[in-house]
Amino acid sequence: MMQVDLTNCDREPIHIPGSIQTHGALIVCDGNLDVVSRHSSNAVDILRLDEHRRLLGNPLDQIVGRENGHHFRNGLAAAQMTNRPALFFDMAIGDDRFDVSIHRSGEETLIEFEPKVVQQRQPIDLIRSITSRIGQPDTVDALARKAARLIRATLGYDRVMIYRFEPEGSGQVIAESKAAHLESFMGQFFPASDIPQQARILYLKSTIRIISNADGARAPIVQANGPDLGPLDLSLAHLRSVSPIHCEYLRNMGVSASMSISIIIDDALWGLVACHHYSPKYLDMAERAAVEVFGELFRSSWTCCARNAGSWPPTPPARLSTVCCRKRLSTRSCSISCAITWPISPA
Repeated sequence: MMQVDLTNCDREPIHIPGSIQTHGALIVCDGNLDVVSRHSSNAVDILRLDEHRRLLGNPLDQIVGRENGHHFRNGLAAAQMTNRPALFFDMAIGDDRFDVSIHRSGEETLIEFEPKVVQQRQPIDLIRSITSRIGQPDTVDALARKAARLIRATLGYDRVMIYRFEPEGSGQVIAESKAAHLESFMGQFFPASDIPQQARILYLKSTIRIISNADGARAPIVQANGPDLGPLDLSLAHLRSVSPIHCEYLRNMGVSASMSISIIIDDALWGLVACHHYSPKYLDMAERAAVEVFGELFRSSWTCCARNAGSWPPTPPARLSTVCCRKRLSTRSCSISCAITWPISPA
């Protein structure tokens, strides 16, 4: 794997990290979901399989059950028409229950398993809460302010920011809702170089990104002995592990968890909803699916505000920068610019 530091992080291949976050497990099969070709090193533990049971080379149906395998194949076929992962909530696998995400990556199929957690509220209630309370503000700035407050009140993050990209690629925090004791980032401008090109590309491909614990371990992806299968593209994977450079920025600020939601307007990355938390925090797959609805709702509301203000069509999309920020990582008292950029861009 490429050794990454501040001199080359603009070229870091963040879509092929070779590992996942450990709040879930990954199994990789052929395109027909028949045989397991690779898996994360924690798969046996997460799925609570017999420790002597071999995954690699075995039929998927022997691991998840024939009925579940049938559901997965049907879901994958439907998802390929939308180019989005197929999601299955609260599935029984063995003696446990999981949320499952499935998508194609080249000739392989990726299956992600996250242990089901007891929910205090159903995802449909989250969607109803957001849609009923967002209303129709008169301006984009008013929409951003209301969205930041609503997301923080609904999800409980310590800080929620709405970050807007400018035409030349720089960005500004245009709205913020935060805990009273936190320093404000409201109104800060940041250069285009602060969010590398490869991160922006991933934001267009995958519209929600969660880091549940910046200090969390990684589970490497393993394969059977034999010909190297090559790097595994995790661009659409919920569990894709995090850039070590980004994790160090988070730790320098004392941020333990983050989430971002892409705001895509007219097929361009208009901005981000960036959420920070100062202790580990996990949103399960069903909650994240509900939050994705917010991104679509924001886009629709933004379009109405822009049309009312006479600013439609939108400004041409920001260019993609290929220069990474080069700021020191040695102290917790890093500058505001350092503090805001990588946490907004969880790669």
